[in-house]
Amino acid sequence: MPAHDPLPTTVKPLAAGARARRWCVIVLAAVAAALALVGVVNAVVDPFQQYRLSSAHAPRFYALHHRWINPGIAKHARYDTVLIGSSIMESTPNDVVASRCGGPAVNLSMPAISAAEIRIMLETVFRARTPRRVVVVLDFNAFAGAPDARQDSAGPMPAYLYDRNPLNDLPYVLSGTVLRKSVSILTDRADEPYRSDANAPWFWADRMTFGKSEVLRGLDPANINARFAQPTRTIAGMRASFERNIAPVLRAHPDTHFDLVWPPYSILVWVDFAQRHQLDVTLAFKRYVVDAVRTLGNVDVVDLQAHPEITTDLDRYMDIYHFGAAVNRWIIERACTGLDRVDAVTAGSAESQLRAQLSAWQLPGN
Repeated sequence: MPAHDPLPTTVKPLAAGARARRWCVIVLAAVAAALALVGVVNAVVDPFQQYRLSSAHAPRFYALHHRWINPGIAKHARYDTVLIGSSIMESTPNDVVASRCGGPAVNLSMPAISAAEIRIMLETVFRARTPRRVVVVLDFNAFAGAPDARQDSAGPMPAYLYDRNPLNDLPYVLSGTVLRKSVSILTDRADEPYRSDANAPWFWADRMTFGKSEVLRGLDPANINARFAQPTRTIAGMRASFERNIAPVLRAHPDTHFDLVWPPYSILVWVDFAQRHQLDVTLAFKRYVVDAVRTLGNVDVVDLQAHPEITTDLDRYMDIYHFGAAVNRWIIERACTGLDRVDAVTAGSAESQLRAQLSAWQLPGN
């Protein structure tokens, strides 16, 4: 009787294994091809302008993606003057800055910007070019928390977009979020609100209501911060943040003129500070900043916080912090024409005026 031939029992598992390997190769190749296609589409359309300013299509400035778009603007736009601040400065068109401060100019403000994010934004600017002038509008809350704190509540900052290393850009070119924006541009579809005006990409004042009644709406006069939930600050923490984030940039670029600007919050902000025992901390920090930059010939401190014609006119505001576009223009004009500059002597006078205005002010009725 012939011996049993083992061939059929060995060939079948080998064939199955080969089919499995071939299937895996096909799947991996398909995935790689799909990722490559996503990468090519995102890199070519470049909806957040990381590799070039938009020219083949109208730019889209998505309000929820400041932190993705601003580094590309900083790298590729043409400018001599830079404006950086929080959301209070977003409604400042570039041409306003250019006409008052010398142009061309670019506004790189971002909502709820922290001191660490100001540093990162400025470092990105100086890697791209050396501007003639930088106007930094400082918010006290930017110096709350740890020196390296970022305001992720306003959207995460993709740090890899702020450097000059294209090899770490895979999260951008392979992003599904970016792909949706690319497809929307290619199909001319509006997937979320955006602006297309490169002169005023982050302008919001035309969408808001201003007036005393709006400022006082829902405000508890005995606990103003209940509506805003701003953090408690310490002078030690604020100084550490300034020394980590702002002072080194000022010292590293002596050929650039810096204006550090204290913006005209409404008087209600100062009432809030007094309620929360933050008034003395805040004013001590202002004195510290003047002293910290007094030996730097390329830095001026501009204090706009003791102007009652602005700060007590609540019709100029939409809440206790945010003012209308006319105030933005006023800030830029005063900063860039050399008005309201303070030093160790005049800073004390400005502080005395502010304390007197706060003491005399009465909350108006609705």
